[in-house]
Amino acid sequence: MDYLRILNDPLSDEDREELNLIMHGYDSPVVRMRAHAIILLFGDRRTFEDVAKIFNVHVNTSRNWAERWVLLGIDGLYDQSGRGAKPKFEPWEESLILGYVEQEPRSLRSVAQKIEEFLGKTTSIETLRRILKKHGKTWKRQRKITKKQPLEEEYQKGKDDLEELKRMTYDGEFSLIYFDASGFSLTPEVPYAWQDIGRDGTIGIPTSKSKRINVLGFLNPASSQLKSYLKIGSVDSDFVIQVIDNYCEIMTEPAVVILDNVPIHTSKAVTAKRDEWEKLGLTLYFIPPYSPQLNLIEILWRKIKYEWMPISAYKNFKLLEANLREILLSYGNEYDIQFS
Repeated sequence: MDYLRILNDPLSDEDREELNLIMHGYDSPVVRMRAHAIILLFGDRRTFEDVAKIFNVHVNTSRNWAERWVLLGIDGLYDQSGRGAKPKFEPWEESLILGYVEQEPRSLRSVAQKIEEFLGKTTSIETLRRILKKHGKTWKRQRKITKKQPLEEEYQKGKDDLEELKRMTYDGEFSLIYFDASGFSLTPEVPYAWQDIGRDGTIGIPTSKSKRINVLGFLNPASSQLKSYLKIGSVDSDFVIQVIDNYCEIMTEPAVVILDNVPIHTSKAVTAKRDEWEKLGLTLYFIPPYSPQLNLIEILWRKIKYEWMPISAYKNFKLLEANLREILLSYGNEYDIQFS
């Protein structure tokens, strides 16, 4: 197989997200190691030799992992059954399994229990996952969607503009910064969690009404740098102006700041400051309405809420604030995101 071509195959955002879930999930250590290796090989462009040294395996093993990924995708992470092995489920039983998954898309344990009750067969989560992959399904987060959608022409222009801005950053003309706000309270977002069946086995997350901690952040994906500002309570245009003024003071190079069109970003007070900020080297670029997916800092907010924030943080407001500050201050070191 052409190994140079293998490593030139791109790793999509969806593939990277799924590999990260497997790497930090509950599959076997071998499967998690292979998922990590694929991220290094295809996402970070590490060599076969580098990956072999990292995982203390022969270089041919890292080549084999890459080849299996190209040929089989996620299925290549798992050890395949022998060629002569009889499938555990008949085609009609697999159809039944797909129907159960439609009813219970978030719990393969519930699906396994139904299969045992109806078919009298026990099965593993890994086997179910292989069957679902075989039928074109993938494990991914359900996302909230906006009621309104951007105009196609506006969205495409915004996407093209961002690609051009990224290209310009390679020439060192300026840094590309993503700006947005997000809120945190003792009413948590519900993250993924593998759990036992039944009420007694359900993992509970403390929840109660509380004040809201609003975080305004400036994210530089290229350098893994984050500058954040916290405010307990509501945020208005005056506070937005305050944090942008502060960011201008600490900038070390010109910057284009990507942000959305919410009213506090487009108010008369903010608009009146744009010329002043541009003279200081900071230019605002507004993405099209209803296009949050174009703002990469949205990925950071999801990571904090769904993966990095520990359940124990929701015991009280002080713990929530302390954990949030620790995560924000540790970004780029203990916490980081690999943007493709």
